[in-house]
Amino acid sequence: MRLAPLVSCVVVAAALAAARGLPRLTFDHDTRSLLRADADADAVEQELRAVFGAEDILLIAWSADVLAPETFALLVALTTELETVPGLEELYSLASPQVKFSIRGQLRALQAEDLETDEGQALARAALRSAPVYLKTIYNDELDTVAIAGSIAPGPASARWETLRQVRAVVVGMEPKGVTLHVAGVTAFQMDAVAYSIVDLKRIGTWATSIALIVLWFLCRSWRATLAAVLATALPPLLALGFAAWFAIPITALATALFPVLVVVGVTSTVHLLHAYSEDRASGLDHARAAHGAARRLAAPVTLSLLTTAAAFASLQLTGVPAFRRAGPLVAAGLLSAIPVLLIFFPAVLARWRPPGVRRGTPRLAHLFSLRRAPLLWAIGALLVAVSCAFKIRSAQVEVNALQAFQPDSEIARTYRYLEDRLTAAVPVDLILHADEQSDVAAVLHDLRTFARAAAAIDEVDSTLSLETLVDYGKTVSPLPVGDTGALVFLRTFFPEITRRFEHVPTRRYRVKVRVREAAPPRVLDEIAAAATKTKSGRAELTGLYVRAVSTTRHLLRDVARGTLWMVALVGLVVTLALRSWRLGLVSLLPNLLPPLLVGAGAVVLDIGFDVAVVAVGAVAVGLAVDDSFHVLFRYRRERLAGSDVRTALEATVRGVGPALSVSTTVLVAGLCCLAMSSFLPTARFGLFCAAASAVALPADLWLLPALVRLAFPDRMKR
Repeated sequence: MRLAPLVSCVVVAAALAAARGLPRLTFDHDTRSLLRADADADAVEQELRAVFGAEDILLIAWSADVLAPETFALLVALTTELETVPGLEELYSLASPQVKFSIRGQLRALQAEDLETDEGQALARAALRSAPVYLKTIYNDELDTVAIAGSIAPGPASARWETLRQVRAVVVGMEPKGVTLHVAGVTAFQMDAVAYSIVDLKRIGTWATSIALIVLWFLCRSWRATLAAVLATALPPLLALGFAAWFAIPITALATALFPVLVVVGVTSTVHLLHAYSEDRASGLDHARAAHGAARRLAAPVTLSLLTTAAAFASLQLTGVPAFRRAGPLVAAGLLSAIPVLLIFFPAVLARWRPPGVRRGTPRLAHLFSLRRAPLLWAIGALLVAVSCAFKIRSAQVEVNALQAFQPDSEIARTYRYLEDRLTAAVPVDLILHADEQSDVAAVLHDLRTFARAAAAIDEVDSTLSLETLVDYGKTVSPLPVGDTGALVFLRTFFPEITRRFEHVPTRRYRVKVRVREAAPPRVLDEIAAAATKTKSGRAELTGLYVRAVSTTRHLLRDVARGTLWMVALVGLVVTLALRSWRLGLVSLLPNLLPPLLVGAGAVVLDIGFDVAVVAVGAVAVGLAVDDSFHVLFRYRRERLAGSDVRTALEATVRGVGPALSVSTTVLVAGLCCLAMSSFLPTARFGLFCAAASAVALPADLWLLPALVRLAFPDRMKR
């Protein structure tokens, strides 16, 4: 291996450069990164923000008697202090001067002296209840919850994060003993998600590396061989992270947990190399010849398995989900870098350090998978199982989980659950009514009122807020009896900041804010859309986070099927070309299609909903499962070329690669199960689904695949 010294130097230099670039890693978690990319929807949302104002809402809420003097005093002090924070605008609370009520027949802001007596508190409480525009926005009298609502000025993420840091510093400094102030909002969600991403990267990476280290030590019982193997498995994820750092590619919460996959995938190939090295050492070869001979013998299956797994992750570009489109190429780059690391650098280190072979105590479970009878029966059975699983998956339930995508016991999930239970739901839907020129204000308000009532009647809809709500409020606080038109004029005069959030007079556009409870099924959007079709005064359109989330979920099964079939077809083509046998390419399809189908059907049977993570499961599961297929088929081909008949070649193949496949699959499943510790729910499900698929792939490749080969190559045929 004349290239070994040069390649080793390049690998070491690249690793050092990657390690040096790690401090430059940037993290990002935009909620919309989990939703399908849609340029038209983005344009509508940007136009909505330009017309009705920015929607980077910030909410600070806590549990307390809304009208208790001490609560109001804290509210005043906190509101006053927050007004000094740069980048925080449009603050509203019960203590804000622009939040006015009709108290004792006068329209004015709530004052501390109003709460000094029981009578004053009763009058104030009545005034609050007559102002539904603020109910469940900045207070909930029934559940004793008070809040401060504001928005963070648009700008770069660094500026918004600095504003949020200052807000949290104010909150911590003024938080009373025994009272928890909950801070939530768009920027808060992103900032907390990034913090969880960093924790996940450290925690899951540590566990995956520890599992790899334990397994490799168990196999080698030599610190030199173990160190060499650990270097070979740790370099690819390091290089991938360094690539992301140097090219300023932000890491999402999903991508942070995918990088440990590189570690366990590298271990699987390392196990096969160590097993082959041990076989050559047992046959009498010296360290150098055994190391380089094992690399040459396994060059084709290792290279093809890494290439196809990289293709599986790269295929995530075909999805419309930005988080996968970012993570896929990075992981694919790490897998590609593993090829020279495992086939050149690792053998060179083995030859230099001269470790002993793998100990003889390696688990030998291959006899459990030996198939001696009725291959046709098992092949037909597997085909029927695959077909029934495919039909079962069609009835899968999809989950709309765009906002609270974190584990239920995480702090970020508890915060949003608290706000949803005590104030209002967090998932927004906006109806934009483009009024016709001939439609007057009365017709528009009638349509808005009709839609709001129909939407509010839907169980999963928590609240609606529109110009019609403001008009009703205006009637109650106006000093003179007025109708809808008079109330609207009154609002435009005395509450322009609030009114412009729901009415844009120059373009005759009107907005209804609908709040949907988290994890509401997609049918809720259909019911909201049906209510929107009843508007007669103009054209209505729906936009917002929930609309995008439903669109994403409704493409899930199609994207999963497309990615899975694309990968299975690629596997069949690669096997056909690499082994120059269309029959081997054909028989490789079913064993690699069966794992994702079984896992998907199992999730349906167990009533596990499909979320955005399932988009990646099909293709990636095939990419991980095909590694075993390559080792089985290449070993079978080698045994046939040595002169063995089909049955003898298959038995020798199972005995030869079975132990390594059993160990590598164990490592892969254990490593993927580490993803279940992620705070990010889609990542946890992705890891568990892929782990289950990898577990199914082992018997499929050591049991079903040999049965299909026996059917494709009867014993009477030589080759």
